[in-house]
Amino acid sequence: MNTRVFTSWLLIICPIAMMVIFAGIEPLVMGEIDENLAPKEKALANLELFKDKEVAGYILNISGVILMIGAILGLALLGKSLKEGGAALGTLSSFVLTAVLAIPIVSFGLYIGANDIFGDGYKDVAVSLEIMGDAAFGAFPLFWGLGYALLGLGMILEKGPLPIALAWLIFLVGLAMLSTGAFIGAAGFFLFVIMVLLMVISGVFLLRRSD
Repeated sequence: MNTRVFTSWLLIICPIAMMVIFAGIEPLVMGEIDENLAPKEKALANLELFKDKEVAGYILNISGVILMIGAILGLALLGKSLKEGGAALGTLSSFVLTAVLAIPIVSFGLYIGANDIFGDGYKDVAVSLEIMGDAAFGAFPLFWGLGYALLGLGMILEKGPLPIALAWLIFLVGLAMLSTGAFIGAAGFFLFVIMVLLMVISGVFLLRRSD
């Protein structure tokens, strides 16, 4: 399996599976909390929800984070593959997206620490860590959007490896992510769905391309 095929499968499988876990299976298995709660009450509710279904929570969250990392890695490899007019922007997008990988890892580490401490009975400390995990993840859409926009612009300048219309869509969605700064509400979720769809389509086009 060469790098192009590996990148293609990352872009096809990881975004879809990530979406299925975070938007479908996790709410169904773990349940949901009221998003209108104050930060402390919301964090406490999340911790209590996780404690009741700890094994399932770890399985789903670890799987989801790994798939998220795979999707971002696929985009980073796609950026690194640009060789002509878009090489500089492709490389820059690859650096940004590689740095973005640290955000879900750090955030997930804080969540794990919060749940462990909550299990030991230190609720106040656990709530603080849970809030910190949310705060750390707050920068994720912004920098993912930056890397996404740079990747799209690089492909526009290179006129490949994907169709120019798809490259423009990636660029515009990246700009939209930069402007919103977060996946909030129905509009944010819709933007996230479009982003996932574009990654999958990109993977399909890349897989069908002959080197």
